[in-house]
Amino acid sequence: MADVFISYSSADAELARYAHEHLTKQGVDVFTAELSLQPGQPWSEAILSNLRSSDWVIVLASEKACASPYVQQEFGIALGSVLGGGGKQIVPVVWDMEPAKLPGWMSRFQAVDLRKDLLAEIGQCLDKIAARIVSKRQQGALVLTVLLAGVVLLAASEG
Repeated sequence: MADVFISYSSADAELARYAHEHLTKQGVDVFTAELSLQPGQPWSEAILSNLRSSDWVIVLASEKACASPYVQQEFGIALGSVLGGGGKQIVPVVWDMEPAKLPGWMSRFQAVDLRKDLLAEIGQCLDKIAARIVSKRQQGALVLTVLLAGVVLLAASEG
């Protein structure tokens, strides 16, 4: 499953593709409906599954996205995970409105404000997210290596 789920309006598909490609180049698994769904795949199940399992949800929160019932539903599902203690990170990204105009609960999350220089700023934001994901993976791999080494040493001492 994906590390990052990108929620967006189809009007913002170009920015969603950019974010997907930028993160993928850094080794992050990304789910973006337009790029991740296969022909004939039941999209509702794939979207919900990836949304629930991802540790990060980036909401490309343009005015059109904030008005989209699908984006609102995806945010609601992600918010439910956060409120339930699921450890999910939600990052609203704005560029065509002030962060203070984010709707409802979305306004309670620190937004990335790209109104000055959209592509340069989103690249920096995505780099930070990718670094946190890769670091967490490396920590997990180190713990697994130590555990396996312990098992091997224990087996060797008993044999």
